[in-house]
Amino acid sequence: MVSLTLSRRAYALQHRTMAAVWAAVALWSVSALTVRAGHADPVAFTTWRLWLALPLLAAVVGVRSARGQPVVLRAAGMSRARWAVVVAGAGAFFASGALTAFAALGRTRLLDVTLIGALQPVLVIALAVAFLGERTDRPTVVRAGVAVAGTVLVATSAAGRGNWSLAGDLIAVASLFLNVGWFLYGRVVRDRWTVDPFAFMLAVLFAAAVMMTPVALVGGELDLEVAQVGYAALTMLVGTTAHVLMVWAHRWVPASRSAPLLLAQPPLVAVAAWVCFGESLGPLEIVGSAVVVAALRKMVSSPALEHVERETPDPAPPA
Repeated sequence: MVSLTLSRRAYALQHRTMAAVWAAVALWSVSALTVRAGHADPVAFTTWRLWLALPLLAAVVGVRSARGQPVVLRAAGMSRARWAVVVAGAGAFFASGALTAFAALGRTRLLDVTLIGALQPVLVIALAVAFLGERTDRPTVVRAGVAVAGTVLVATSAAGRGNWSLAGDLIAVASLFLNVGWFLYGRVVRDRWTVDPFAFMLAVLFAAAVMMTPVALVGGELDLEVAQVGYAALTMLVGTTAHVLMVWAHRWVPASRSAPLLLAQPPLVAVAAWVCFGESLGPLEIVGSAVVVAALRKMVSSPALEHVERETPDPAPPA
């Protein structure tokens, strides 16, 4: 009887965690739509989103502290000045990654941006091989090549149509590199020093907001319309909720199980972009997207990527 009860509890927990992962995927897809709907200057939009995220993230840290969970604000044995430099570096990666992502979402097709962003496993493995001495197998290299080639095919097939923009696609590529930089930077920090993930993210977002504010003021673009501020707040809310759900889910489910589900975001965004913004897709783009997602799905469950995942523990994702 006891074992049966435990099995039921384990099944219920597994069901809730997978539901949390799917909810995070859906919310991240919604955030792409809210950025496009805001039609705001990306610098101002990014700055507002960063400042708006701080109270919510501070509340999460406060609740965790009130419940008696250890909240390490600064790495042990590190001076405040050195820790400030570490946090500033993380903030620079985070701010630049968010800025370029928002800029790309406003300048080109939503499918292009999400599909290019989905190439992150390809870049992570490439950097691990180039700089960390990792090795990978031939099938993984082939799948990476297929994913990259398919993405290029999808992007170029829409050249000159609708909202497509070469500049927007190139900004999305820059965002891919910057977000991978943030991803690896955060992993190195979490691997070397023991810090609370949410407290670390609170410090990173504060540093990013401080960096972005003078840039926005110099450009004279900090003022947004009420509706645009609302979209920035909505983007922050759905994005933060998605990250909290994923952080909670990863306590119970390995990344190798959640990563394939994250690849549902490009198709979801493509359908939503067609419904909301009239971004129709041709047969070549549909087939190309399916090929990319299939190749990436094989990659995210490959031993090569799992080894890189084990070597560098996961940081708290951006909030």
